[in-house]
Amino acid sequence: MSKTVFMFSGQGSQYRQMGHELYRREPVFRSTMQDLDPLVRSRCGESVLAALYEDTNGEQQLKRIRISHPAIFMVEYALAQTLIAADVRPDLVLGSSLGSYAAAAIAGCVDAETALGAVIEKALMLERYCAPGCMLAVMGDPAAYLTPGIQDICELAARNFSGHSVLAMPLDQLARVENHLRQNGLAFQRLDVEFAFHSRWIDAARQPYLDYLQSLHFQPAAIPLACCASASTLQALPSGFFWTVARAPIRFQDTVQALETQDSYRYIDAGPAGTLATFLKYGLPAGSSSQIHTLMSPFGSDSGNLAAVTSKCRQPAGRTEQHQPTKESRAMKAVIFPGQGAQFKGMGKDVFPLYPDLVRRASEILGYSVEELCLSDSQNQLSQTRYTQPALFVVNALNYYRHQTEHGGAAPDFFAGHSLGEYNALLAAGAFSFETGLRLVKKRGELMGAARDGAMAAVLGASASEVQAILDKHQLDQIDIANYNSPTQIVIAGSKDAIAAAEQIFVSQNLRYVTLNVSAAFHSRYMQPAQAEFARFLSEFSFTAPTVPVIANASGRPYEVDRIAETLAAQIAGPVRWVDSVRYLMGRAVDDFQEIGAVVLSKMVLEIRNKETPIVDEKPVLPATIAPAAPVSQPVASGAPGIQSARLGSALFRQRFGLQYAYMAGAMYRGVASAELVIRMGKAGFLSFFGAGGLPPARVEAGIQRIQSELKDGQPYGMNLLANYEYPADEEAVVELYLKYGVTNIEAAAFMQMTPALVRFRLSGLRTDARGAVVCDHRIVAKISRPEVAKAFMSPAPAAIVSKLLEQGKITSLQAELAQRVPVAHDICVEADSGGHTDGGIAAVMLPPMLHMRDELQASHRYAEPICMGLAGGIGGPEAAAAAFLLGADFIMTGSINQCTVEAGMSDNGKAMLQEIDIHDTEYAPAGDMFEIGAQVQVLKKSVFFPARANKLLSLYRHHNSLDEIPERTRRQLEGTYFKKTFEEIWGETAAWFKAQGKDHEVVKAEANPKHKMALVFRWYFAYCTRIAMEGRNEDQVNYQIQTGPALGSFNRWVKGTPLESWRNRHVDEIAIKLLAATAEHLNRSYTRFLQA
Repeated sequence: MSKTVFMFSGQGSQYRQMGHELYRREPVFRSTMQDLDPLVRSRCGESVLAALYEDTNGEQQLKRIRISHPAIFMVEYALAQTLIAADVRPDLVLGSSLGSYAAAAIAGCVDAETALGAVIEKALMLERYCAPGCMLAVMGDPAAYLTPGIQDICELAARNFSGHSVLAMPLDQLARVENHLRQNGLAFQRLDVEFAFHSRWIDAARQPYLDYLQSLHFQPAAIPLACCASASTLQALPSGFFWTVARAPIRFQDTVQALETQDSYRYIDAGPAGTLATFLKYGLPAGSSSQIHTLMSPFGSDSGNLAAVTSKCRQPAGRTEQHQPTKESRAMKAVIFPGQGAQFKGMGKDVFPLYPDLVRRASEILGYSVEELCLSDSQNQLSQTRYTQPALFVVNALNYYRHQTEHGGAAPDFFAGHSLGEYNALLAAGAFSFETGLRLVKKRGELMGAARDGAMAAVLGASASEVQAILDKHQLDQIDIANYNSPTQIVIAGSKDAIAAAEQIFVSQNLRYVTLNVSAAFHSRYMQPAQAEFARFLSEFSFTAPTVPVIANASGRPYEVDRIAETLAAQIAGPVRWVDSVRYLMGRAVDDFQEIGAVVLSKMVLEIRNKETPIVDEKPVLPATIAPAAPVSQPVASGAPGIQSARLGSALFRQRFGLQYAYMAGAMYRGVASAELVIRMGKAGFLSFFGAGGLPPARVEAGIQRIQSELKDGQPYGMNLLANYEYPADEEAVVELYLKYGVTNIEAAAFMQMTPALVRFRLSGLRTDARGAVVCDHRIVAKISRPEVAKAFMSPAPAAIVSKLLEQGKITSLQAELAQRVPVAHDICVEADSGGHTDGGIAAVMLPPMLHMRDELQASHRYAEPICMGLAGGIGGPEAAAAAFLLGADFIMTGSINQCTVEAGMSDNGKAMLQEIDIHDTEYAPAGDMFEIGAQVQVLKKSVFFPARANKLLSLYRHHNSLDEIPERTRRQLEGTYFKKTFEEIWGETAAWFKAQGKDHEVVKAEANPKHKMALVFRWYFAYCTRIAMEGRNEDQVNYQIQTGPALGSFNRWVKGTPLESWRNRHVDEIAIKLLAATAEHLNRSYTRFLQA
């Protein structure tokens, strides 16, 4: 049986949130971290746990080794202890650099506190005695590039595997070393470190640290320790061991080779980022039967990896297991090409002599010497777009041809390019010839070079959402985001005046703002004329399906074979989505990015990989020349066989409301379902309802006017009507408004029985056609969760109410007669567990008996027009929507997923909180409008105290008969922490509000009934918490009341790692289309699996 090796990596593997999943889920990991953190706090004055998991500024803190050093040790040691507790025990430990401290502790040479203390002292002494330094990871043979002159300014700090080494140097020599490597055609990356570890430039800390180490006493190793400083296995540690592993070069490759001559192993990477496991994939000798296991990654799944490793490697005492050696799958590779900005005078000098025929053809197509332009640039044209783009295309192509020759011609798994570089990616993938590509780029450069009157600027230090928020806040609507280059590098484009005006605004936010030397606003709306002309030019060409997937800037997804020309044209006026392109490749398990001819993109890729999560797209990526085995895994096109999104649900329902899809967006309280939301849905052909509940009549009227001013051509829309048994006149006033403005569709909610106002709306829309058939001009979509309420809506209106309305002259005698021939509502929406008011029902339990009831009432009343029944509540992804249709729903209605969209009336702060919730981040709380009877609403729980506080208020109400009975200590807590006002101040505001509404009787009632007064004071808190959430007040976020359901958590999970992860990219109509398309795909896949089974 193979021996188990725990491997511990060093500085540079850290990242914020490392180990957070394990910290939350694994008691041993959590307790170990908590036990060690006080030592860091006492010596450094800061908490590792806070920096990793709590502080928003934690990423900056981790840039200092006094935090990153102990953080790495703590995570590695805690992970090792977690493995040991699960019966995964090492036979040997291997430490690389800083990882040697955790290795020594697990080997039993020192206890964890002593090792951590030594880590902290090393970090503090380096900060005190050593000048800043740099380290570069280099791909290439050191013997070839470490010339005598270059060795004077840098040192070889590590040999990780053949062709991968690390150089250390002082900060002031970085540019010289990079230039040397660049001239030698070598790929390299800067490492995220502060000092030149493993080199003479940290020797200033040597003696102070050795003096400190004299106080330590090492025990003989209980487990052998493989030392990467000496490439040997140690049974005892010398007194200066911890200095040696910091100063001596890392000999990881030699260490592994020495081990492999003795045995085969199960290598378990206990480091934060799987760094050593990656090195091993390239460094194990040919034919090795050793296994490699990775546990932690910046991209998550730590718990799943832990479970898998534990299952494979557990070896309880006294028991042996046989394990078949396996190798992890090879690394996926992407070749990437830089775009405009990577050009420099002299580029191509190494490759022009290699491909004279191509250089000659390029010059013939361009009408000038491309070689003279690149090498001499005698007319200073290389920086002009019309010349830059074809020159860079040619040099990129020649560099790639040389790369293929030198590396055996094997194709990568993916290609991608930044802006112009995308043409080289398509060329490499065989989409067109060298000559065609150059003609395209020549025309593109001419069009883009001719554009004028625009400008661009790079914003450094802010995320895309932060940049967009600043643009929105300052109404800089003339500016577009042009390039999503990295998590902290965003390029904006717009008019010259707008870009100039924006500089002061961004600089005032302590952001770096760099105006770019360009003549136009590339990749923005201002390039649409050029885009249109280029599209006409592209129509003259035909394209071949790429043999390797090429990731498109415009979408961050692979090119579609039949849309190459369309996508290339769109790229000119659309943003470069480089972050999403790299995240998509990360989701496809690409961990080898090879940049051709430069390292511009490599730096961006490194930052993206360190800070962003992968985009995991379930669609298979196939070479474009290979047809998929089954069409059901792709979206079903119009006219194609299979289930189509436009045919889901009931055709009658779609026809009734004039819809393309059997899908509605439900109303959300207090205008969260805003006029803008309803307008956008209506223009897209979807029915949605304005959230009138809780709004004063003037706001409702303004909403109607706004919607009707935009939806003038019969597009669908509706308004919300909430039952109001306490103040029926208020309900009647809303119906009066609807009738006044000719509203024909309403969503009825919170009704327990039929009310005169509701029935009046329904009946006042009844008439007969020329044949005497009943025509229902007023439609009600009734949201119900109880069978008795469903029955009431599916029955004719109560005769007593009809008679009363007729007597009052509010309906005609014909309408009274027709009332017995139609149900109150032809459209019933069964609402399962949802946000806001909910009975917490289960869809699969509720819908089937309701459908049976529907069929029975339809038959018994012999309605001429069938009743449709849909489902709402819990629909946050395609699987849930598919389940609704399979249960028999005629339509679906979504709610919670729409409140976190651009159009929703929720505050930006509220949306930002909602986009982060998971399926368990909601809670039931008392409903403010029905507080006394204990009715419940479902609300946001994550990051707020509202649910707990609201439930406490209900408990106090149930246990006390007045405010005066509340204990003084509790009263102080409520007034000081919950309300931030005294009971008397709140009652004064409440009484004044009732009087202003003409409801003086409520004040009289409360003064006479102390318990009712207590209820009204407590109700004030509910209204306050809703108001501040809607307004987005920063100072009291913990009191936000946001009604939402777990469906939003499900939706957030579904769109994780896609552009829709940010609410700023969520549009309510696009969500609907995406959800329905995915639902159809899911049903087609499921049906195919069923047939195959």
